[in-house]
Amino acid sequence: MSIIGSILSAAGLSFLVAAGVTLAADARADTPHHEAREIEIVVQAGYSPNRIEITDGERVALRFIRKESSGCSREVVFPALGIRKELPQGTPVVIQLPALKAGEYEFKCGMDMLRGKLVVRPRA
Repeated sequence: MSIIGSILSAAGLSFLVAAGVTLAADARADTPHHEAREIEIVVQAGYSPNRIEITDGERVALRFIRKESSGCSREVVFPALGIRKELPQGTPVVIQLPALKAGEYEFKCGMDMLRGKLVVRPRA
């Protein structure tokens, strides 16, 4: 490559960087794409499963399917996360959870009769 070609290449790259354009490899390194793991929970005389284990920082989506008409199960509450969602009968409701730190997070019905637990394990 000639000296003039090198200068033009460097100038073009400088322009792209100044304009905020990122190369595909850089974009992948800066913003990794992780799909959320979907976990189905059936609501019928309780939560099934009623204990869910995930890893610290893992992205999960909980898919609740209410198969009963009991008024008690019409909503699910995650007190420590400030989440409260209505669960219409027969209609799946997906709750995207943020990446959580290790610990235990209770979920329950609005009447505090049905209970479940999300256990977040530390990474090995």
